[in-house]
This record gives sequence, structure tokens and C-alpha cells, in this order.
Amino acid sequence: MSPSLPLVLCYHKVEPRHELGVTRVSPRRFARQMERLARDGWRAIGWEALLSRARGERAGGARELVITFDDAYRGLRCHAFPVLEALGWPSLCFVITDYAGRLNRWDVAYGGRRFAHLAWRDVRQWEGRGVAFGSHTKRHPRLTWLDDVALREEVEGSRRALAAGCDRPVPLLSYPFGAAGAREITAARAAGYQGGLTLARRWTGGAFAISRLPVYPWSPSAPGAGRLARVEWLAARTANRCAVGTSLILGIGVKGHRS
Repeated sequence: MSPSLPLVLCYHKVEPRHELGVTRVSPRRFARQMERLARDGWRAIGWEALLSRARGERAGGARELVITFDDAYRGLRCHAFPVLEALGWPSLCFVITDYAGRLNRWDVAYGGRRFAHLAWRDVRQWEGRGVAFGSHTKRHPRLTWLDDVALREEVEGSRRALAAGCDRPVPLLSYPFGAAGAREITAARAAGYQGGLTLARRWTGGAFAISRLPVYPWSPSAPGAGRLARVEWLAARTANRCAVGTSLILGIGVKGHRS
């Protein structure tokens, strides 16, 4: 059986508050997108089924999809998780463990606004209600820019913290900014993860470089599922490359703080 991937979507903020960045989707738009996909015959699957497809262990349905959330923002508990629970759809949410319950000071505050992350009590509340939690590292650095020691600390430390926070094994790692090469994949395997997720990249096989389509404010009502899917992927690759600028700004800020 040949491995294949379902449509894997990646959201970040589902928030009513506006910002100047491109990772926010309004609650109303998110709900409409989920309802449209459901109405069109799509159904969400969980992480076990995703890994089984990526490994070639099971054949997938034509309209299977996976809903994922990077960064684990607090707004998800009010504006995204209940929508999926009403549909009976599972999802994956990736936590930046050092910032659980804190503001997103790891990120550039575009427009001056900060957003809070889910607290550990939120993780424990929702993990039994269709949401599986995975690691998004400790502090959200671009892993490909770290030395070997720092890389190991990010992937191993976050897995330990999340396992303690939700009292169960952590199966998946979402690489910050989707940045991962052979070294980062090797580190993820060594840390005990079963798979890893990237962003806006062509999937070449395997469970440690599963590609996802980021959803932006301009994404259509059925992200990745309509006639403009190829255009969406091209736009997502371009936008994700621009995220290098965020990494550079954050790197400058860290150096300035240390000097």
C-alpha cells in the first residue's frame, strides 16, 4: 500500500481581536470553514489515522482531513475547540511549553498586541474532548538555526514538560516555522516522537515531515479543498518563506537582550 496524506490544515490564532500579522482567522470565518468542509463531505481524522496513512499502513478516504493548531493560543478554547466538538471532529494542538498560560512574548508583536496561550488546566480540560496535544518545542526557535545541544533541549525538554502537563505520552512534534531537515528529524526520532509536521512543503514520504497547508485570513471558505488549492499552496509557500524575517527580528532581539 502506497503512503498518502490527507489534507492537513494548520491554524494559529482563532481570535476576534485584530492584529497586523497574517496568522489570525476570525471565529466566524473559522466556524464557516469547518461547516463548509463538513457540508461538502469532508471528515476529520485523528493523529493515529494520520500516522497510519503517512506510513502506508491504511488506505485513506478521498475526503479525509486533519485540523491542527500551532502555538496553542487561549482563544482556541472559546472559538475553535467548541466548533469542532459540535461536529464530532478531533484535532491536534501544538504547545510551546515554556509559554503555557503566558503571553506570546516569544513572537514579534505586530501592531503591538500580545495574545495569551492555553494554560495547563486548559490542556487537561480539552485533551479528553477530542483534542490531542503535541509539542511545538519549549520556546519556538527556528530549529535549523540551533546547535545540537540547544536542538536537543528544545525537542526533548518540551516533550517531557508536555507529558507531565497532560499526563500522557506526546506522539507528535510540530517544527516551528515548519523548518526541519535531516538533523532535526533525527533529533525528533531520538526524543521519542512518532512523527513530525512541517508547513507548506512538498511531502516526499515518511511520518516525520508531514506537510500542512497554513490557513490565512485570505484563505477561501473550504481551505485546500477547492479549485484554488494549488494557488493556496503556492501562496502558503511564499508566506512561510517570509517568516524568516520574523526569525531574524527575534534573533536580533535576543542578541540585544544578552548584550
